[in-house]
Amino acid sequence: MGFLQKLFGGGKQEKEYVDKTGLYFYVQCDNCGAAVRVRADKQHDLLHADGGYVWHKTIVDSKCFRRIPVVVQLDRNYQMTSAEIEGGHFVTEEEYKAFLAAVNQPATGPEADESVDEPTDSSGQRGFN
Repeated sequence: MGFLQKLFGGGKQEKEYVDKTGLYFYVQCDNCGAAVRVRADKQHDLLHADGGYVWHKTIVDSKCFRRIPVVVQLDRNYQMTSAEIEGGHFVTEEEYKAFLAAVNQPATGPEADESVDEPTDSSGQRGFN
């Protein structure tokens, strides 16, 4: 019976995934305003330095593709102690989620009401045969 419960779910709730080896940083481009979430792997992306860690990364957003170089200093508990960033700024996770929600919202207002003119033939029918 245990096999079937595991196979079909058996009423157990799925556990939410927790990323134990990743650190997430949220950056917004100063040029286009696009927000980016970047993951740093604790085991592979961080360099040991002065009793803590250093993370070097060049971030490129998906809108204007400008380079945003970042250097982050972390303590041994992976808390940010200082950061250098050019061409962007750090935002909170909540600000990042708000940006995503705003981008994914359907357009409203006068711009959304504009209709696209489709080509018509001589009889006034839309489209082409």
